[in-house]
Amino acid sequence: MMETLSGMGLAGGLMDFENRVAMVTGGTGALGGAVTMDLLGAGARVAVTYRSEDEWAALEKRAAEHRNRLVGAKVDLTKAGEIGAFVAEITGRWQRVDFLVCVAGGFAAGKSYETDEQTWDKMFNLNLRTVVVCLRAVVPPMIRQNFGRIVTVSSGAILRGGGAGIAAYAVSKGAVQQLTEILADEVKNYDIRAHSIMPGTMDTDANRRSMPKADFSKWVKTEDVARVISWLLSGDARAVRSVVVPVLG
Repeated sequence: MMETLSGMGLAGGLMDFENRVAMVTGGTGALGGAVTMDLLGAGARVAVTYRSEDEWAALEKRAAEHRNRLVGAKVDLTKAGEIGAFVAEITGRWQRVDFLVCVAGGFAAGKSYETDEQTWDKMFNLNLRTVVVCLRAVVPPMIRQNFGRIVTVSSGAILRGGGAGIAAYAVSKGAVQQLTEILADEVKNYDIRAHSIMPGTMDTDANRRSMPKADFSKWVKTEDVARVISWLLSGDARAVRSVVVPVLG
């Protein structure tokens, strides 16, 4: 079983990811962008998937002097052919893929007995199927190179049996956590580690717009979540095979 960490000490300063190759799904969004910038700042070469051309253009601008170590592709993460082609591009360009960070996903509210089938399907496609498709493309090259670090994003909303009123979202995110646990055991002989983080409500522009009366000071910063992810990818966490990490702010 995964160990659950309620907190951990992160060393100050940037991690050293020089010559490492990372793939970040949803790498232009609020959390994905923070993860991408953290990895670039630590010397990694980063490949991101995106859906919005405007977000991609903004990330390219943010990357600044690191732009030569950033590539991106507009792909449908539920389509195995598109992800397979992108991973082939990554390995063709940089000969390997060391890190996979699965950030992309979606949200929908609704009670279990009121949520329609379309919404159930959408949540499982966006939150679980996207992870499965990426694993099918990325894990085989990780096994061949005998190294890999994988971080998936579950949700702090499902802690302690939570999820009432957001049933389809909560169940799909719970499945992501369980899948990560299974994966970690399957690849433990290839120096591949798989972890899952459980962020609380993150301080993003979208969340501020949807919950304008909330106390934003209690929300976790995307940059702080990104730092936890970087630690899990780093050599400092090499002895940790698989953990679930609540990141609640």
